[in-house]
Amino acid sequence: MLMIDEVDSGSNNQVFIDFLAQLRVYYLNRESRPIFHSVILAGVYDIKNLKLKIRPDEEHQYNSPWNIAADFDIDMSFSVKQIVSMLEVYEADYHTGMDTNAVAEEIYQYTSGYPYLVFAICKIMDEKLPYKDSFAQNHDIWTKEGVEEAVKLLLRSKTTLFDSMVKHIREYKDLKELLYAILFQGEQVAYNQYNHTIALACMFGYVVDDGVYVQVANRIFETCLYNWFLSEEELRRRQGTQSGRMWWWIISVNSLSWK
Repeated sequence: MLMIDEVDSGSNNQVFIDFLAQLRVYYLNRESRPIFHSVILAGVYDIKNLKLKIRPDEEHQYNSPWNIAADFDIDMSFSVKQIVSMLEVYEADYHTGMDTNAVAEEIYQYTSGYPYLVFAICKIMDEKLPYKDSFAQNHDIWTKEGVEEAVKLLLRSKTTLFDSMVKHIREYKDLKELLYAILFQGEQVAYNQYNHTIALACMFGYVVDDGVYVQVANRIFETCLYNWFLSEEELRRRQGTQSGRMWWWIISVNSLSWK
């Protein structure tokens, strides 16, 4: 068995694509030459989308090196019940006196069960909140107020998840326009699994299908995206103002020179 983790990091490399093609040749010749029983590529991208990362926009095609990629239909998000079960294990060890159902509900409201965000909030509550004066006791931390404070700290921190989100928005112009339209223009975009931009946003986990329309996956993503877009807009306005001031200064100097 061959397992390759973090496959996305190498998928924009032609050598890696050639490697996949070679594996396909081995697979086709498996009757005459022994080869791996299974090959597991762990990452975000569907294998059929790998070549999208190395082709120019005008040459984008869906093309799997193997054409045998298996569907993965398991919902990886946590339900409230699953979050409760994790909190109960923690409570059994630390005896905080928390209302596990109430805390789990609050975490779910912010994360919609997104695993990384669920764990990140709990990690902050366990490791960082005890150092805040207002959360000196465990029974103060593991509350709705504690969850809210953990979310604030998470949004102000630099994480690999948020880094990837910003990277993808900058890399895919259509994805940026889609998210901007939903968040700032209030547009309702109908879900269609064959729309490349929508499929890409769903694959990254930034949006979900609510049954009819596309919506941002959770409240934390919404807030993170709002903050990023507003920051970008503010910097553009400042740069425009500074350019205007410089132009006025040049005109003034030139006017003085004429005198």
